[in-house]
Amino acid sequence: MNYRIKRFDAIRILLKHRRMAERRSLDFGKNKAAKVVVFISMALMAVYLMAASVIFALIANDSRTFTATEILCATLPFILTFDFFVRFLAQQTPSQIVKPYTLLPLPTAVGIDAFITSSLINWGNALWLALIIPYIIMSVVFSYGALVSINLILFSYILILANSQWYSIARTLINSNLLWWALPIGYYALAFSPLYIYGDAGIGFDKLVYFYANAGTAIDSHSLLPLLLAMAILAATIAVNRKIQITFVKDELFKTKTVKEIKTVRNYGFLEKYGKLGSFLQLEIKLTLRNKVPKKALLFDSVGVVFISAIIITSDIYDSQGMTNFWGLYNFILYGSTILVKVMGYEGNYIDGLMTRRENILNILKAKYYLMSALLIVPFLLMLPVVISGKWSLFMLVSYAIFTMGFQYFVLLQMAVYNKQTIPLNQKLTNNNGADNNYIQMILMGVIFIVPNVMCAVLQSVFSDNVSYSVMLTIGMVFIATHNLWLKNIYKRLMKRKYINMDGFRTSRQS
Repeated sequence: MNYRIKRFDAIRILLKHRRMAERRSLDFGKNKAAKVVVFISMALMAVYLMAASVIFALIANDSRTFTATEILCATLPFILTFDFFVRFLAQQTPSQIVKPYTLLPLPTAVGIDAFITSSLINWGNALWLALIIPYIIMSVVFSYGALVSINLILFSYILILANSQWYSIARTLINSNLLWWALPIGYYALAFSPLYIYGDAGIGFDKLVYFYANAGTAIDSHSLLPLLLAMAILAATIAVNRKIQITFVKDELFKTKTVKEIKTVRNYGFLEKYGKLGSFLQLEIKLTLRNKVPKKALLFDSVGVVFISAIIITSDIYDSQGMTNFWGLYNFILYGSTILVKVMGYEGNYIDGLMTRRENILNILKAKYYLMSALLIVPFLLMLPVVISGKWSLFMLVSYAIFTMGFQYFVLLQMAVYNKQTIPLNQKLTNNNGADNNYIQMILMGVIFIVPNVMCAVLQSVFSDNVSYSVMLTIGMVFIATHNLWLKNIYKRLMKRKYINMDGFRTSRQS
């Protein structure tokens, strides 16, 4: 009993330390202001979810086929799937932030338990209640009573908590080997199998809804079986997640490093004719292809582009105007959203050497811009079959590529001024890089994903599609034509705060 009390106290202290660590961060002032913006964004998201729940409730009240409880239970798989993929934008796994605590005289399991607890009590998990609770108040309470309503809320929230653990399991395995993507793909293929098992998509959807609606039927009859099953799933996912996190952290800490001999050295000599810029282009290519973290990010994004393009070609799910805009823009910005948003992070490993010569940083920024622009040919070619099939227009594809190369990359490269945390080139699972969320990154990610889609929707509501694409193309061309000017502006602003950034890079290298 005494051991359990001490263990609980240790977990409580570690959680308190995580909160204090953010306040002690060098970026606290900057992140605090940005955190307010994120909080406002989440509040707006909650308002949108509540508005959606009202519409959802009105539809459920008019249904003659399913009860309101059955409809919510049938919708939960879609909510949980969306929730799983959204977590990749922000939520970290315990093994990613446990490194500093492995030096304490505490069992590794205590640190893992603390951060699993933190992931369970995170306010982000409660965001979906903004959709669930108003719906239940409008459609369930007065028809089926308080007990059914409470049972349904607990059932839904426990599944959301289990989803957070499922994400942590999948993310940890994927971080170790990209082949583990087969696990979530296989899981969701099985979960939504009725959609493609039956020849008719409508019949498959009906079968899917009926299957998951069974939980709502049981809850309507005051059965505790769905709630007990949800609790069992949560307990199982916590146990599996805990075991995986402990195993991966111990393997990372105690495994023996082996150095592989480099048999082939590619110099990319054809770039030498471009002088200093060519040398930095070679550096960028070698950095990406020879180091674990940037190479994995590039491979991860390429797999994502291939997968999304294949879904668009083989399915009519995303044929609406809004989804066409979203996926067209998303495929082009995917590389930049994971690589350029961390610009200068890899260079933090050797930033002192880069600062010894004038305009080295400017040449690096140009090299990154040109290389990432050239990389856009990959999603362009992968989405050409969608154009050939007649679903999309070639003009749309070209305009979105130019818009990404111009405006989107202009926004992302602003992070060169503010990033001051070194990203190890061969980052390990136990590295705590990114443990203190950079909220400016989060805001810029919101800008590049939301603003272009809103802009497209507004333009297409007023003008024809071709006029809208012409506007996007023009905006992109303006930023491409002026790229030397705004890259120099970024460089000058960065050099004004170079000592602040260099200190941040050095400090984060030592942690």
